[in-house]
Amino acid sequence: MTKQNPQPADSRDMYAVHIMFRREFAALPALIRGVAAHDRARTQIVADHVALMVDFLHVHHRGEDDHCWPKLASRGPQDVAPIVELMQSQHKIVDAMLQDAERQTATWRASEAVGDRDALAATIDGLLSPLFEHLDTEEENILPLIDRHLTADEWADVGNKSLVNVARSKVPVLFGMLLQDASSEHRALFKEAIPTPVFAMMSRVGPIALKRYRRKVFASL
Repeated sequence: MTKQNPQPADSRDMYAVHIMFRREFAALPALIRGVAAHDRARTQIVADHVALMVDFLHVHHRGEDDHCWPKLASRGPQDVAPIVELMQSQHKIVDAMLQDAERQTATWRASEAVGDRDALAATIDGLLSPLFEHLDTEEENILPLIDRHLTADEWADVGNKSLVNVARSKVPVLFGMLLQDASSEHRALFKEAIPTPVFAMMSRVGPIALKRYRRKVFASL
């Protein structure tokens, strides 16, 4: 159950989410290229990591598409509608590239070949610019509108409903990623939005799960 808070939204926690996506996606090309040809074990581990990040970004975008943009577009059509349309168009561009990455990950997982490995790394390289541009635009243009037009309850609902679509076994690692570079201000906002028992548990187990996960995924770097 989401904490009840009818106050205006405070979307500064989104900066921590964006920091995580920038950091994790920027690290992917070198990680992928570091896998030797036909190294089955490393290919599976790194392919799983790529799939995790691609899936999580898909979930994040679907949460905004389903639970955030419609509310914004309906409450301030004069100043909100054009930027919401831009967000939607940027999502389509990024999501199309994510779908390419999904297909290439599956191909590389099956073949373990250098060509398929490098094709996937090149796709992620090409994704970084439109993804980072989208995150920058969202921070500059959308976050102030969220704070103006959504309540704290509605904003928390966007994140909590998205989390439902994440496999429970993956939540500790992803929570650890989210907290890795989060400021004390961001942590306080997460604590306010996330149900107390969930935050209390995940803030303890997340960093531990992430440390173990990093040792496995980045073992050869």
